[in-house]
Amino acid sequence: MKKKAVGIDVDGVLADTISRWLSKAELKFGIKATKKNVTKYELYEIFPGITHKDVLDSWASVWDDYKTIQMEDPDIPSIMDNLHDRFDIWITTANPSQRINDWLRENGIAYDRLINFSSHEDKHKLDGVEIYVDDFHEVVEKVAKHGKKAIILRQPWNDAFIKNNKDPNVLVACNWRDVENMLLNYF
Repeated sequence: MKKKAVGIDVDGVLADTISRWLSKAELKFGIKATKKNVTKYELYEIFPGITHKDVLDSWASVWDDYKTIQMEDPDIPSIMDNLHDRFDIWITTANPSQRINDWLRENGIAYDRLINFSSHEDKHKLDGVEIYVDDFHEVVEKVAKHGKKAIILRQPWNDAFIKNNKDPNVLVACNWRDVENMLLNYF
């Protein structure tokens, strides 16, 4: 029997890159904030004086020292092993860093394919993936509008979307155990 493919995002879903970015942003821009302060996905909308280009340039450097990036949940490797028994795992990211593959391997995260997109705009177009796990509400909305299922991993920057979401194709996971249970029990 052919396994269903699950698309799983990296930044904010597998990897806690926002905490690493905030550490770098404190040094570079003088920002003192925690993950809980990041209430919008677009960081330049939250922190005065930082442009979209500043965010993109500094975000790229987060992955330079990939060994310092923590997982969103320490149980991710065992959860992914469990999911891999039943699903093809496609890691999907709009992050161009070549270090993501190294990070996945170093953390023992099982997957079948790593797919880099030029932007978030294209994720919903991926043929073969029926279920997505992401933290960016715009990706989740597009996936659901195209008739696919999506699980949004709750983060401070997607709370407003979650509170207003009424789409039955979108499930909300508060943590990685929720993601695992939803995938194993609903799909």
